[in-house]
Amino acid sequence: PFIMAGPCWTCRKRTIQCDMSATPCAKCQKAGLECFETRPLRWVKGMAIRGRMRGVILENDQQASAKTFSGTAKMRQTSYMDRQTSETCLNRPLFPLEDPCIQALNASSRFYLDYFNMRVCKLFILQDSDSNPFRRLLSYAINGPDFLLRKGILALSARHYANSGHPFDEGFANASPRFLNANMDALHFKKQTIQALNEALTKPNTYQNSTLTPTILLLIFLDILESGIEGWNYHLRGAGEIVNFCGSIVESNPNNIDQFKAQDGSLRMDSDTRDFVARQFALISTLGDAFSGSSSHCDYFLDDTAGLRQESIIRSFLGCPDFLLGGIRYLSSQRYFFEDLQHQRPDVIKYHLQETKSMLELIENFDSLDWASASLSSTSSSINARYLSLLCEAYKNAALLYGRRILGGFPCFDVIPSSSDEDLASRSLVIIDSLKGHAMLFKCLLWPTFIVGLACHTQETRDSVNRHLRTLWDLTSCLNIISASRILKEYWVEQDSRGFLGNVGHEMQPIDQGWLLI
Repeated sequence: PFIMAGPCWTCRKRTIQCDMSATPCAKCQKAGLECFETRPLRWVKGMAIRGRMRGVILENDQQASAKTFSGTAKMRQTSYMDRQTSETCLNRPLFPLEDPCIQALNASSRFYLDYFNMRVCKLFILQDSDSNPFRRLLSYAINGPDFLLRKGILALSARHYANSGHPFDEGFANASPRFLNANMDALHFKKQTIQALNEALTKPNTYQNSTLTPTILLLIFLDILESGIEGWNYHLRGAGEIVNFCGSIVESNPNNIDQFKAQDGSLRMDSDTRDFVARQFALISTLGDAFSGSSSHCDYFLDDTAGLRQESIIRSFLGCPDFLLGGIRYLSSQRYFFEDLQHQRPDVIKYHLQETKSMLELIENFDSLDWASASLSSTSSSINARYLSLLCEAYKNAALLYGRRILGGFPCFDVIPSSSDEDLASRSLVIIDSLKGHAMLFKCLLWPTFIVGLACHTQETRDSVNRHLRTLWDLTSCLNIISASRILKEYWVEQDSRGFLGNVGHEMQPIDQGWLLI
C-alpha cells in the first residue's frame, strides 16, 4: 500500500473524512468500495461532454447502443436481484473489463463475485497469494455449468458484505439500506444454495460431482459469518457421508475411476484443491469439537489428511501447527471420556490422567520459533518468522489452558490453582496484543482469545479480551466473534457469582453448545 497525498475522491464524494492511511484507504476497504485518488472517467452520451459534439452519436453506434440497452433492460426486468431502487447496487466498484463467463449474470451477482475475489478470498487463509485455493474455487464456479458452487460463493459474499455494515455493539436495525438489502441477498442466495445442494444429492451421479464438498465448506464458513453455532456440525457430518459414499462407489466398481477421468477437465477439481478442502474439514472438526457436547465423529477427514504432503504455511487457514492441532484433538477426546467416568476402572482413569499430562508436557516443550523458521524456509512468504512464532505461541498457550481445564475433571488430580491459569492468560494477552499491528496474523486469533477469556478473573484482563474481540470483528466481520463476546460475558457473570470451582463439568458446561469459534 502507498501513503496518500490527500483524501481520496471516494470519501470526498461520500462526504466523510478519509483516514489517508494507505491506498486503498481503510474506510473504502471496509465499505467494499473502490478507492479512487481522483474522479474516475465516466461514459457520456455523445462524442463529448461539452461543446459542439455534445450529444452527437454516430448512427451505427446509436443502433448498437439501443440494441444493447434493450437487451439489458429485458434482462434486468426478469432478474430477481436487480431492484430498481436497491441501494445495494450503489457505491459498488465499476467493472472496466467483463469476463465473457459472467456476462449473463446480473449486476448483483457480478458484484458479489468480485467482492469474493477482493475481500473474502483472503479472509479464510493466512496469507493471500497467487495460489489462494479460494480463487481456484471461484474459477470453477464461473467456468463450470454447475451453478451450485457459484451460489455458495454468492451467499458467502453477500453475508460478509452485509456484516460489514453491522457495528460490533449494535444489530442490523441501524444499518444503511444497502447493507439491509445485502442481508436479504444473502438469505436469498443461501436458500438457492441449499436447494441446489439438495437437488444435486438426489441425482444418480452424485459421486461424480466434485463441487459438493467445496460448497459444503462454504456453507460452514457461512455459518461462521452468521453465528458459529451447530450448523457447521451438520454440514461437516454431511460432507463426511458424501466422502464415504463416493469412496464406496469407487471401491465397488473400479471402472468409476475411468468415468471420473473421462469428465470435462473444467468440471473435475484438481487434487491440490481437493486436498485443501479436506484439510479445512479436519481443522474445523478439531477446533469445533473442542466446544461441542459430543464429538463430530469426522475421523475420516483426519484419516484422509494423514497421508497428504505438508501444506505451505501461506495456505494455512489459522497458522496453527499440525502438532498443536493434534494435541488439541487429543485433549478434546479426553472430555468425552469423562461422560462415563463413573463406570471406568481406577487403572483406566489413571492411564488417561497420565496420558493427558504427557500431552500437556509435549505441548509446553514445543518450540514455536523453530517451527516458524522451518515453515517459512520453503516458501517466499513475506511473513516475519518472529511474528509467526508469536501466533504459534498464542495457540500453544491456549492449548495448555484448555488442557488444564480438562485435567480438572479427573477426581484424582490436584487442580491447578487459578492464579497459574491467570498468569498464563496474562502472558497470552501480551502476545496477542503484540500482533495487533499485523492484521494478516491477528485475524487468526479468535480461538486463542476465547480460551484466554475463559481464564480471565480480573476486569483488566477481561477488558483486554473484549478489545481484542472488537479488533477481530473489524478485521473479519464474522458474527461468531460477537457470539464469543456474548458467551464470555455470560460466563464471567456466572463465574463471579459462584467463584472458581476448577471442575471441568462446571467450566465447560456453559460452552458445550457446538460453537465454532475460529
